[in-house]
Amino acid sequence: MEERLYREPTNYTPKIDFNPKKQKFEMAGISRPEDAYDFYDPVLLWMERYTERVLKDYEENKLLNETFIMVFDFIYMNSSSSKYIFQIISHLKKLYEKRLNLTIFWYYDDLDDQILEDGEDFSEIIKIPFNFMTREQQN
Repeated sequence: MEERLYREPTNYTPKIDFNPKKQKFEMAGISRPEDAYDFYDPVLLWMERYTERVLKDYEENKLLNETFIMVFDFIYMNSSSSKYIFQIISHLKKLYEKRLNLTIFWYYDDLDDQILEDGEDFSEIIKIPFNFMTREQQN
């Protein structure tokens, strides 16, 4: 099993908390890293290994009604971050295509149409339903 991937948020990078034991994955905060590749490449590699393991377990009938939860709660993300977020969602799509229980929450500020539109675009392009919720609905 993959180890938990946790990164504290900074003024430029989001909190990342990918917890395979709870099967809950969260990205929250601001995403405008100076070097998007340097920040996101290890995250993508982690997600790729994790989804491969889950799919292997699925093929070997080792999964028992697991539920996978992905939470996106961005205050801001730049265009280079969007490309990496899209790739992370693409890995999750592999679970969705196997009809595994995957729930994606996309939080946004009531007044921030851009973050909402970004999530709607991702959902539409990748063909996975998202649960769109304002931050007020989060609690």
